[in-house]
Amino acid sequence: MMSTNFPTSIDTLTNPLPTDTLTSPSHADQHSNANDAIEAIETAIGTTAAPVLARLASPTFTGVPLAPTAAPLTNTTQIATTAFVVAAANTGPQGSQGTTGSQGSQGTTGSQGPTGSQGTVGAQGTTGSQGTTGAQGNIGAQGTTGSQGTTGAQGATGVQGTAGSQGSQGATGSGSQGSQGLSGSQGDAGSQGAQGATGAGTQGAQGSTGSQGTAGSQGDVGAQGTAGAQGTAGAQGTAGSQGTTGAQGATGSQGAAGSVASFGFTSGLYYRGIGGGFNSNAVEDETTYFPFKVDKTNTFDRIAIATGTSYVGTGSVRLGIYNNDSTTGKPTTVVLDAGTVATTAASTVYEITISQSLTAGTYWLAFNMQTAAATPNYISAATNVVSSSNYATSITGTPAATAGVWLEASVTGAFATASTLTATNIGCTCTLRST
Repeated sequence: MMSTNFPTSIDTLTNPLPTDTLTSPSHADQHSNANDAIEAIETAIGTTAAPVLARLASPTFTGVPLAPTAAPLTNTTQIATTAFVVAAANTGPQGSQGTTGSQGSQGTTGSQGPTGSQGTVGAQGTTGSQGTTGAQGNIGAQGTTGSQGTTGAQGATGVQGTAGSQGSQGATGSGSQGSQGLSGSQGDAGSQGAQGATGAGTQGAQGSTGSQGTAGSQGDVGAQGTAGAQGTAGAQGTAGSQGTTGAQGATGSQGAAGSVASFGFTSGLYYRGIGGGFNSNAVEDETTYFPFKVDKTNTFDRIAIATGTSYVGTGSVRLGIYNNDSTTGKPTTVVLDAGTVATTAASTVYEITISQSLTAGTYWLAFNMQTAAATPNYISAATNVVSSSNYATSITGTPAATAGVWLEASVTGAFATASTLTATNIGCTCTLRST
């Protein structure tokens, strides 16, 4: 900001260019310089009640006013000075009119006027229609089967079943038994005669047994009688111990990943994590991490924020993207540090040009106000309205959603790996524009 040199000398003011921002040269300084010059002009001219300079219409002079002396014999409405009157009294008749002087040079161009105020933001465009769902991917091939384990030892043999019952005795033929003769000496065994027919009659009484004769030679073995009925099966023997399990077969190769049905991204639209939108004031040097899910590989060319309706002053915000720790569900390493953007007006979108490809997965959009405005009011979101992580998360066991967003205090300069984090459910956030 400068003080005016007028009316001692002419001020040298800096005219802003169309490419200049509102901060360089300072918009406020430009207004201040212009105000100083206007006040100096008003002081030099004076007011109607207390004029400093004489007015063009019916001026009243004080003191000894001076005026240029006209050439002799001038006959116009120009003021005649005392010097002109004296010369006219001593001069002969008026001569002919002299030739007209040459045209004066063009005056310098006036300074550039101040820049007009910012126009209002246009209305939000309508949302595009829902994209079609992608086809289901093929199922991966079956892995090979592991080798067969060795067979366990043979179980002990069960006990012998009981013998089958004896078949019934055939009926005895009738006829009386002859008396037993004395046993003679045992002769050689004759050949076996044919079986005689059974005589009729009742069974005679059993005769006394004669003394045992000497044993004859063994006769031929008679034909095998018919087998008795099968005895019941013996009880099952106890099972042998289990053989050791065979080694695990090698795992089959992973089948090709099928395409995943996804929501998709529309070129030119801006996206952020799901949550209720509203305005809130940011905290200086505090990073807000808001969850953002990508369900298929996509490239984004803008990262943007917007000031709220009550924003006042000049601020600076750093924007970026972080990876997610799949074990803890927290932001970890930096994917993109997009740099800072200056914010100077309410209800205005500010964005940074990027070229960032993200594969399918979960990420965190990072917002860090590094220079605080007088009223740092920005567009924010709350995960207690709709959860961005498919869960309504809370710090305690209550059903109310009080988590889902992470905060990190005392973050200055460029982004680094996330450190000490505090859970919350509300925070300022940014958006990504799809290519």
